[in-house]
Amino acid sequence: MVRTLATLRAVILDRAELARVLGTEIPASAEEGVRGVAYDSRRVRPGFAFVAVPGFKRDGTDFVPDALRRGASLVVAERELPHAPTAVVPDARDALAALARAVFGDPSSNMEVYGVTGTNGKTTTAYALHAILAGAYGEKTCGLMTTVETVSGTGRRPAVRTTPEAVEVQETLAGMRDAGVRRVVMEVSSHGIALGRVAGTRFVGALFTNLTRDHLDLHGSMEAYYQTKRELFRWSHGPKVANVEDPWGRRLREEVAGVRTFGGSGDADYRVARVETTRTGTSFALRYAGGDLKLESPLLGTYNVLNVAGAAALALEAGIEGEAVAGAVRGMGQVPGRFERVKGGGGFEVVVDYAHTDVGLEAVLGVARALVENGGTSGGRVICVFGAAGERDGDKRPKMGRVAARLAELSIVTTDDAYAEDPAKIAREVAAGADPARTEVLLDRRAAIRRALEAAREGDVVVVAGKGHERVQHLPAGDIPFHDVTVIGEVLEELDGGAG
Repeated sequence: MVRTLATLRAVILDRAELARVLGTEIPASAEEGVRGVAYDSRRVRPGFAFVAVPGFKRDGTDFVPDALRRGASLVVAERELPHAPTAVVPDARDALAALARAVFGDPSSNMEVYGVTGTNGKTTTAYALHAILAGAYGEKTCGLMTTVETVSGTGRRPAVRTTPEAVEVQETLAGMRDAGVRRVVMEVSSHGIALGRVAGTRFVGALFTNLTRDHLDLHGSMEAYYQTKRELFRWSHGPKVANVEDPWGRRLREEVAGVRTFGGSGDADYRVARVETTRTGTSFALRYAGGDLKLESPLLGTYNVLNVAGAAALALEAGIEGEAVAGAVRGMGQVPGRFERVKGGGGFEVVVDYAHTDVGLEAVLGVARALVENGGTSGGRVICVFGAAGERDGDKRPKMGRVAARLAELSIVTTDDAYAEDPAKIAREVAAGADPARTEVLLDRRAAIRRALEAAREGDVVVVAGKGHERVQHLPAGDIPFHDVTVIGEVLEELDGGAG
């Protein structure tokens, strides 16, 4: 059963408190107040407030009758509704966030919440920062909210989306608080900011990784996308760090007071130097006013140097000692779905990564290319299985094809999350940018993975990109279970059995 807001703690907001929180008149019929809040009518319980949020496909007011049947004592909407006890507000999403905070006692006011934002690298950076905080203060007192999973102390559960709705954000923070967690690293998406999912959350630190073309279906332009990300830095009450190698990061430094920078540039406050890579990890020096810190990470790729450097910079700015930072980075584990190495066979490597933009794909294939060239086996190749999501920015599709054609000897274009869009159409648009001589199209993702593994030989690196940690594939006919790492393991076992 889906857990609702009311299950964590029994909180009743009376009319006076509701009026204060919402900034509007509360109908007399709600004199007993509310004991919970929901934006999904199916989650309404007796005594709940139902917030009618305007959606992209359906308006929340369409579900008011269902919410009332389930016992809603108050409806919050952007207009007066007939036959419903309505509190009229200018912005339903802002109201939802405010009610969620009130119901759960404004949990972030008693915690240290660090926000990580950007297009690429958010998840890995968040994991690195969480590892540092856990190393310094103890695992049981630290939490993590990412695209991959939610971690509360030693407990873990899969995430639904990068930044969940305000209801789930505040419920999760309150649950962590009540379990003794005092420091939380939160991956903050542009959707989470633009749609008010983290509105009112108190952030004590902010980190910016980079900004590349993505989510323009929501924001409309790169400028609007940037301005949305910048809001996190305006909200933060503590240290702020940004990637100086990214032009948008440099702009943040100029536009927001107190932003410190990290990167390889000479003007970085935390400067990366002496990068050394092996097949098992990366080491580099982080030079800053406090000294010269050597960091050794099990993560591969120059982009992960920046991810770790950003996490270390924010931790140092927050007062954590350099030795504690270095020890935590050295001991951190593999990040699920982020250049996740899967046990292969036949002398080749298999990697799963979440890369779903041309920039992300280029970074991942660049690391795979380096592994092949430094692997000591002549003739090693990069084989890439990838696709593009449906109902998203279509301009990046041929760009992804061009990246794969440049960095992989064999590209197999397949289906990612097509949603309601035709997978064949998406694949054609991706393949339009690729080299036909080195590109195949197999729409069935399992078949595409099998083709890549059958083609792989000693010294090769197979990259399966786009889905990463995700366990569901969204298709026109409906959602199906699909986890790249699991499917790779199953196919390898089948192939080994056939070879025997």
